[in-house]
Amino acid sequence: MDDKSDAGCVFPPERFVGEIVIGDQRVAVDLTASANASGRLALAVEPISISASTRGALDLIRSIGKPGNTIDEFELECESSDGKRLRSNRAYLVGYNRSSEGLHIQLRTAEASLGMKGHETHDRAALCFSLLGFECFPPAHTIAELGRVCARGASRSAAMDEITGSLAIQASGENSPEEWRQQAERLLKHLRSVLGFARGAPLSVPVTEFYRGDHVDVTFYETGFGHQSEMPPLPHLNLGPIVTTAVTHVDHVESYREAFETAIGWLLVPTTYDEVRFLTGMTALESLASRFLEKSQSSILGSSAFKKFAKRIRAFVDNEDCFDDSVSAAIKEKIPELNRRSFSFKIDALLEHWHISRTSIDADVLARLVSLRNTMVHQGSAPENEDLWSSILLVREILVRIVLAMLQFEGTYQCYIGGRHMRHFPSCKHAS
Repeated sequence: MDDKSDAGCVFPPERFVGEIVIGDQRVAVDLTASANASGRLALAVEPISISASTRGALDLIRSIGKPGNTIDEFELECESSDGKRLRSNRAYLVGYNRSSEGLHIQLRTAEASLGMKGHETHDRAALCFSLLGFECFPPAHTIAELGRVCARGASRSAAMDEITGSLAIQASGENSPEEWRQQAERLLKHLRSVLGFARGAPLSVPVTEFYRGDHVDVTFYETGFGHQSEMPPLPHLNLGPIVTTAVTHVDHVESYREAFETAIGWLLVPTTYDEVRFLTGMTALESLASRFLEKSQSSILGSSAFKKFAKRIRAFVDNEDCFDDSVSAAIKEKIPELNRRSFSFKIDALLEHWHISRTSIDADVLARLVSLRNTMVHQGSAPENEDLWSSILLVREILVRIVLAMLQFEGTYQCYIGGRHMRHFPSCKHAS
């Protein structure tokens, strides 16, 4: 695994012998495993003798199921001639056929581990996440309580579907390897989310490596393709400050982890449609408002006061002869909405909650964004005379500022309102 340049492979082809475990049956298999530059594990299985494992082979064929049915996963246990151990409890069949040679199967794994002896002994545990299409120059280094952290990436335009970078951490002292690994994984997953936000696109991790002593555990994950960076808030030539911030304040973010990940997830939804870009951004703001605003901030009246008000409205509707039963029922159904603050008020309260600068984002901007969002939700598209792209830039700017505030970031970032330029955070003033 340490030579990722070998013929464009992360893991050069190597032969393994072992078994497929399906239910109470075991099917002997010989296969060649490899992983290309994208880190995807490929398994070339040699023909299986049906006569030697009739029932097991039949169970294997049945596991592929019928269209629409649940896919059955099974275990794979293999070993190479030099002691490498390949394991997966999430293997599945993607195709098969028969010939005079036996049963030919196409096998894949949702997750697989490769354990082997390393070329050198590590006196301290280390964990590495490989990243698809990641650019970062120069490498960003920082020190965490768990150890030394480093983010590396391509220094030129990166191939989106190849491993071009990594996040790594090496323990600062002697620790329980497995306990340290759990904490290190949490930190690197957080850093991956932050750097996905920084580059304006999700970061896929197809391979992880865990080093302890003279042993290496490699895990291959079935991930999607890499994503092209889009309007990155932080330039890939200056990721050091955001890496340091992410590592320093990881415990602070942990207190609202779900909201943080949801906001970034909505912001980074890959799409080619501007309407989707805008609506997912507004949905992210709704999600954050529901998480961070008190009930009193989302309501116009207190609970007891509104109950009295609602009771009078219902009584008025009941006493009006001009309303038939269906109209009365429809009006009563809408009464709870009378106590809800407007979406623009909630966004403003959210900005206040995080002490976000209003530079370039005033009340009129918020009202216009909400009006456009309501129109698109009900009509399915933006009005023809609407400059949708400028609204996309505004809602993304609001989200960027909120995420930077959640991270407690201080420094420069890229703003795209009126053209790409640098601003200072948290003041959000133009950088000179």
